[in-house]
Amino acid sequence: MFGYFKKTQQKVDENQNSVNSGIKVELQTNINSSDLKNEHSDPKFKFSPLRATDVHLEDYDNEKYKLKFIQIVTRHGRRTPESNRTPLTMWMCNSMDHLISNKDSPRPNCDPGQLTVLGIIDQINVGKIYRKLFIDHLGFLDSQYNKDQIFIRSTNTTRTISSARSLIHGLYGGSFTDEQEKSPHHSSFLVKSDNEENMYPRSSTKLVFLRNLLKQHPQVIKENKRSELDKFTQKLNEIFENSKPEESSFRVRGFRSYAGLVNSFDCFRNNGLPIPKGLTNDIIQRMYEESAKEFKSAKYFPEISILSIGRFVDDLNKELKSKARNDPSVKDLKLSLYSGHDTTLAALLVAYDMYEDKIHPVTSSALEFLLMQEKDYKEPEVEKVTKSIEKELINHQYVKVIYNHKPIHIGPCKDKEVDGMCPLSEFLKISQSIIPTNYEEQSKLTQIDKKRYLSLVED
Repeated sequence: MFGYFKKTQQKVDENQNSVNSGIKVELQTNINSSDLKNEHSDPKFKFSPLRATDVHLEDYDNEKYKLKFIQIVTRHGRRTPESNRTPLTMWMCNSMDHLISNKDSPRPNCDPGQLTVLGIIDQINVGKIYRKLFIDHLGFLDSQYNKDQIFIRSTNTTRTISSARSLIHGLYGGSFTDEQEKSPHHSSFLVKSDNEENMYPRSSTKLVFLRNLLKQHPQVIKENKRSELDKFTQKLNEIFENSKPEESSFRVRGFRSYAGLVNSFDCFRNNGLPIPKGLTNDIIQRMYEESAKEFKSAKYFPEISILSIGRFVDDLNKELKSKARNDPSVKDLKLSLYSGHDTTLAALLVAYDMYEDKIHPVTSSALEFLLMQEKDYKEPEVEKVTKSIEKELINHQYVKVIYNHKPIHIGPCKDKEVDGMCPLSEFLKISQSIIPTNYEEQSKLTQIDKKRYLSLVED
């Protein structure tokens, strides 16, 4: 764990040490030097997970509730920058054909935004954790890959597709190797076309307008003044200006957002490349916190959540409700994996008012929606699920949300929780408020809309 996450990790460790049912997983951290370092690497760099890796069994199964279904939304692993301003020979990647087996000789050059070798290992480790949980401890999944039990969807980028492949390899090991996954496994990943993709915010006239307007919102201005953000930003720019090329290739001048800055920073520091000496642990920690604040500020305009992630929420909820009502189409389905981005996770956290963490979603983060059912409830044996039976089924089910192996709580459901979970009926109502009723129409920005929004930010 890097120093700038030390305080956060200490709190996580304290909580985990108080519980005796944590799952310990032997993670892959002993990496060949040729995979870890080259002539550009920081000689002091040591590979380690970027977030907590211990799991609590009672979050998934206890004397009162059993796990019925789980949706996991992940952020991809460590990657290269999306531009080629810095030579991409500084990073180490595997080819898509030999992603896991690493049989390429010589090692291929990286592409912009590609998952690095360390990013692959990150996701394999996440998969190993889930194997220990869902297969070894709970017996929830078959020990061998079963396409009827698993649904996998990824955005159309090589880093998210590679992340999903790596995670599933960690989950199933030898039954999901490079050779075996190509047919039918890899081809079974659902990757939507660009015009249909909704797993991350898509630009629309109204969404772009509202995001730009956030900077003028009184609450944002007040917080920035309180924290003296201008001074901090100036200090960062001075560090980048004074950084020497031989010291670090990471230099960002006049950055437009902290989220963008952190994403660029991640590509260097998390892959073992040197960073400017002026970037102390405290400064880095604040960079991540300011990025989180940018994401969280979307709460001031609820329409941002509706337009940015509402359609994906609709996809998740349709699947969840189908499983809750025992629809035959999802009879054997137990786990759905959605491989996305930091913007995917942040948007979901904000939309449900459950962004409890103080920092930007780190690479390989995972957000889990657990569908739990009362153990002592006996489901009615019927051929057709009527409305009344559907209501009965829903009334005995709950949604628990876990972010990076720590339970979090949906804001609008906190006063209705049962044993730390949101009743499914309430969860569906809350979700409905996030889902657009007519996305195309709601994306339009009229002059009346402009005046109304501008009036909200006027002093």
